[in-house]
Parts: sequence; C-alpha cells; structure tokens
Amino acid sequence: MNRKVLLVDDDPEILLLVERILTEAGIESYVASNGEEALERLREELPSAIVLDLILPDTSGQVLLERFHQEHPSLPIVILTSQGDVDDVVGCMRLGAVDFVQKPFARTRLLTAVTNAHTQGMLKARVEQLAQELRQDQGFDRILGGSKAIRACVAMLRRAAGSDITVLLQGESGTGKEVAARAIHAESLRRTGPFVTVNCGAIPENLIESELFGHEKGAFTGATSSRVGRFEQAEGGTIFLDEVGELRLDLQVRLLRVLQERQVQRVGSSLQRPVNIRVLGATNRNLKAEVEKRSFRKDLYYRLAVFPVELPPLRKRTGDILLLALSFLERFSRRHGRELRELTPAARDALQAYGWPGNVRELENVIERATLLEDGSELSLGSLPDEVVCADESDLVPPATGAGLPAEREGILPLEVEERRLIVRALELTGWNVQETAQRLRIGRATIYRKIERYRLKNRTS
Repeated sequence: MNRKVLLVDDDPEILLLVERILTEAGIESYVASNGEEALERLREELPSAIVLDLILPDTSGQVLLERFHQEHPSLPIVILTSQGDVDDVVGCMRLGAVDFVQKPFARTRLLTAVTNAHTQGMLKARVEQLAQELRQDQGFDRILGGSKAIRACVAMLRRAAGSDITVLLQGESGTGKEVAARAIHAESLRRTGPFVTVNCGAIPENLIESELFGHEKGAFTGATSSRVGRFEQAEGGTIFLDEVGELRLDLQVRLLRVLQERQVQRVGSSLQRPVNIRVLGATNRNLKAEVEKRSFRKDLYYRLAVFPVELPPLRKRTGDILLLALSFLERFSRRHGRELRELTPAARDALQAYGWPGNVRELENVIERATLLEDGSELSLGSLPDEVVCADESDLVPPATGAGLPAEREGILPLEVEERRLIVRALELTGWNVQETAQRLRIGRATIYRKIERYRLKNRTS
C-alpha cells in the first residue's frame, strides 16, 4: 500500500479541486473518471484510501463500493454525493464506507474526511505490515529443522494456530516451548493482540496470585494501588503460562475457573471481570504422573491438555543440529559484528556427537559464546566448550551420517577431538606440568603450549 488517495469522479473540475486540496495538505492522489478505470487503477497500485462519487457514467457508486469492499475490506472509502439522499448514505455506510461528504462541499469538511480516511488506511497498512513481520520473525518459519520429529510437531502446531483451542506444550527444558507458543500466536487470528508470558515457576509464591489475577487497592499490606493482572493484560490476545506445573494447588483451582468461565477475579475484589483471551500452557513435567501423585489437579490437566503437543529433544533430531548451529552462527555474527558463516569439519563433528542435554537452548548458548571466542574465519573446535569437545562416552550420540555403520566404527571420532582428549588427560595426570607432559607424549614443550592455546585448555584444578 502506498501513501496516495484514489479519487473516482466523472467531473474533471471536481477531480482537479479535490486533488489540489489534498496536495496542499501534503497528500498525494491519483484519479479515475469511471468505474472500469477505477478498478484498473486499483489493480495497478493499492491506495491508502478512496474518495468515491456515487454517480458514475458506467456504474453506480454503491455497486463499485461493494466491489471495493469485497476485494479490499480494510480499505477506507469516503463517499461524495450531491443528492443528499439519506438512504443512499446509510446504504454506503453499511457497505463499508467510513464517511461521506455532500456536494457542494466546504474545503475543511472534505479535508477532514479524507485526511482521517488516509490516516486510518496508513495505520491499517502499518498494522498488517507489523503482523507480517511478526509472522516472519516469530511464526513457524522460525522453527528450523527438516527431521521427521520436528516436521510432525510443526504440523500439529499449525493445526492449533487456526483456532482458539487451548494448547499444552510439553517437552524437556530448552526444546523451544516458548518459541512454539509465540509461533502459534503470530500465526493466529489474535496476532495483532498482546502476547503475555508468565513463568509460573519464577514468580515468588506470595506474588503469583496478584501477578496472574491482579489486586485491588488495600487488598493486602503493600497494595497501595490497584493492579491489572496478566490475564487482563492479555485481553484480545494470548497468555502463555510457562512451567504451569509449578502452580500451587489453590492457584490451580483459580486457573481452572478462568479456563471454564473466561472471567477473572482480582485479589480483594468480588467482581468477576470477563476476559477475551487464548490460553497456551507449557511444562517440562509429566503432568499425568503429577495427577497420579495428586500434586496436579486432574480437571485442570484436562482443561489445559485439550490439544497437547510434544516438542522433541535435540537428541531425537540430530539431523537438525548443523542447520540450527549455522542459523545461530549467522544471527550472532551479525549481532556481534563478526564475519563467521561456517563451521570447521571438526567443529561440525563435535556438535553432532554431543548429546545436548540442554537441547536447542544449550546449542544456541554454545554458538553465541563460540562466536565471541573465535579468532579465525570459521568457527573451530577450539572455540567450543570442553563439555562439547570432550563429551563423555555416555553423552555421545551417533552422527546422523553414521546410520547403518558397524558398531565398532560408530566410536571413531575426528583426529582433533581425540588429540584434544589425549592432551587434556596427560596434563591432568601430570598436574599440568608441561615439561613432564611433553616428555611422556614424546613431543616438544612448545607443541604442548601451542595445543593448549589452540584448544583453549584451562587448568581446572588451579
């Protein structure tokens, strides 16, 4: 959408007059003298608003207005009429017109109507642009991966996004539950509304009730003014209850009431306030097991788990590790002003061999740290933390490319990895005595110093 207003009238004098008035106000415009020409101009470029005469040589303004509204329902239209017919004006307003101006018109009246419509159109265009950017930045395209596990997960999330159904996101810490929740919101009809996040496990117990539901002035000691809770803040949008399994049983009762009745009651108030919200929950706990232990209410579980979605851990989607790592590397290189775009082969092998107990979040943190530490043109093994490079055998997972290899070949690691392990072990056995380490390994002392610098080794016992 551009910043121009489309003027549709068969009277050239009227077109010239309106065009001059808008130009003086700093608003560009372009013209059409009949309905067919107006539709053609509309196909060429979408305006911010339309000024439409009701009497045209080839059609009526009402017919054209209905056509405009069907094709572009958010486009504001101002009607010009010389008849003063109330029925025509009412009919146009019902068809979507935002204002009307009767001929002959005063300059101020015309300018006010068109300026308001133009501003409204620009605001709507900006909102839609921001919504589009939100979908691109936080929508499902942000969930990277081509593995079967993540593709099945995204397919479920897409189904959930199209409705207001309550979704429970389950999975280990770091699997991307908040990213999934933001994607659902960004792709939903509520995307222009607020997205409010509540970490139920991070708020102190004595504050969580007020944080969620709000409170009235004087409700408790220190309540010097009224406070709007998170549910009311999410009006018209989405509330994301992260770590919902951490809620106390008494708060679970209140949450159940909100889910059932879509009403909240502030602390210290008897008034029930309706809320128009969509609820998403997330947990890394097994809530079914918590229900069996009676630490989580069964009725609340079934209210939350209307549409459960399990996010797979990174160890079950090893084929996505390098794709995610390269994406993080590109992002953090831009953020920190670096020129890194690639991983060395040894770094690739180490990333794929590690078990990633912290999942995608751990991988993201590792890549950001390595981006800052790397001095070369590629992210190398030496920039990765010890736990990734020297992973215990219990942490290792077979690389995605090693499927079907004989068991004795699966344990083969890159030479850099084995060399680093050997040097670390020798240094630890000698108490980090470089001279003794060099003698035992039968290599020069300078070589040991170079390896320590290359692999960024540190004496953990000092």
